[in-house]
Amino acid sequence: MNPFEHCPIYETDHLVFTKVKEEDAKELFECYSDPITKGHMNNDNCGGEWDCPSIDHVRQAINAWNKEFDAGFFIRWSVRYKQLHKIIGTIEIAPIPNTTRFLDGVCQSGILRIDMISSFEDRAIFSGILQIVTDHFYMDFGIKNIITKATTADIQRIQALEENHFIKIENNTFVPFDDYYLKKYSD
Repeated sequence: MNPFEHCPIYETDHLVFTKVKEEDAKELFECYSDPITKGHMNNDNCGGEWDCPSIDHVRQAINAWNKEFDAGFFIRWSVRYKQLHKIIGTIEIAPIPNTTRFLDGVCQSGILRIDMISSFEDRAIFSGILQIVTDHFYMDFGIKNIITKATTADIQRIQALEENHFIKIENNTFVPFDDYYLKKYSD
């Protein structure tokens, strides 16, 4: 089934991913106005730094993300932490290269972006996200590789990546940036 025709909802015991919507802006403002979160965001190939001084800026971003969804390029989900009934961040899967689209027969790789409120940057939360991603994204998006960024300062994220069998990319041919981890699809 094409995820751009009906955006999937993913769920674990602790997390729920739903397509980001304008009503999420107020809760997501906490994530995108958090200076620590900004230092961990992956803006590679996204057109520079992302500054969100108001909820209206977050609404604009959500509208832009949803236009990309409507055009079939990428999907951004809000991540809700069930126990607190709170949105704690977002995740995105985008095609590599960014001139392709998922399910076009050309795109073999996706870049996973995870933006999380800094107080929720926790190995267990990251691990839960990575488990959902690796359980579903290869098949749902027709890809063989998932890459994601983690700098040496992203200790909790790196621990979760290693626990979920992502390996640090040494000679990165996927994107012209450093600090990426890769997990290839395996049957």
